Amino acid sequence: MKASLLLAFAIAVRLNASPLEAVLQADSDDVLSLLQVSAHKHTHEGDEEVSLRDNNLCRTGLRSGRFCCGSSCGTCGGRGCQNRPGGGNACCTNQITRSGRRCVGRNMQNCLLPRGMGRGMGMGMGMGKGMGYGNEPQVPAPDLSVPSIVEELALCETSLQLTNVIHSNLGGAGPDDGAENLVFGDVSANTNLVVTATSPYTPNMLNPAGGVLRNGVREGFGVINLASGSAVDLTFSFVDSRTGSPKTMANTVVTFFDGDHGMAHESRESITIKDMTSFAVDDDTSLTLFDDGASAVEQANGVAQVTFQSTLRGSKEDNPVSPLSLSTLQAKRAVAALFEDKTQFRVTLSETGYVNPQGRNFYLAGASSLICGGEAKCSTYECPLGFQLRQDAEFLICDTKPCSVADHDRCCSAA
Repeated sequence: MKASLLLAFAIAVRLNASPLEAVLQADSDDVLSLLQVSAHKHTHEGDEEVSLRDNNLCRTGLRSGRFCCGSSCGTCGGRGCQNRPGGGNACCTNQITRSGRRCVGRNMQNCLLPRGMGRGMGMGMGMGKGMGYGNEPQVPAPDLSVPSIVEELALCETSLQLTNVIHSNLGGAGPDDGAENLVFGDVSANTNLVVTATSPYTPNMLNPAGGVLRNGVREGFGVINLASGSAVDLTFSFVDSRTGSPKTMANTVVTFFDGDHGMAHESRESITIKDMTSFAVDDDTSLTLFDDGASAVEQANGVAQVTFQSTLRGSKEDNPVSPLSLSTLQAKRAVAALFEDKTQFRVTLSETGYVNPQGRNFYLAGASSLICGGEAKCSTYECPLGFQLRQDAEFLICDTKPCSVADHDRCCSAA
């Protein structure tokens, strides 16, 4: 009875009624109903309070996603933002992110809007899959999925170029002698990219023309061959090509492509990327993401780790032909990672569940059309029935982006 009186009194306070009225008018079912109404009323009022607060933020500034830039900037973020009235601290989304300044009062400028109002989690497109990332740190990580940050940091213009192999003896598997690594030369000004296996490395041993002979470059991609049923831990190091000493790269994007697997439904291809600041995948990515260590704090500290696993089967016919001209399918199978102030980063490649022994090629490059506008090439266009792509389609650039029926004559010939 005492509990009922206390409960009735609590309800009365919530509903502005007297305790006696609450007791007389409510049996146990009524009490439950009143509590539900009260809780709903309280929650609704709380939502309205949060909504009103958020709507009052950035009213005197320029709002773009999670950013509130200074009203004098003209545009929030983008190339040349540091030269606008107010300077980089007011106009550049990257500098606002690094400042860690939150929008907490009315009409604030040069600050980050509350998380959830913009794209989001600092971990790129395709997130929000129910995985938690912890509390946002005082200085959040730059989000690779935000176009203004990509533009401000010139991530597309300063992209790594993988067009030259100096040495190929990854894990001591050959074909070269000497140091047991794979060296991509001149990936950036006076910079080589050295790949070293820190665990046993097994390439495809069945194809005399394949295996380690695949390691190297192909049409702007770096390629690493791996035997099915194996895994390898790799360290990618930036080295000064003149002195051979480690080199710190301020902002580097590396894209991994072709995340698919063999014909066996149980087979899977996995890429675990470590030491990241953030990443971007397609909004409709076909990759399954496993949060191995990707809290907001880990992102801000540049130590985030995520595994990307294939869910679709594929073959060499749907392999990418250009990092900046990914088809819809190819984009769904790719992930771009941002590394800040790194001399090296780590990646684990894995192939599991294959019925027949075989080799699989992992493709990597610098920036890609996941974050850059890029060129649209005819090889990404699907010709209608009765037509086929021209033989040199991978070298033909469309007038529209993506390629459309307006590019039919340029891209297609009669079958």
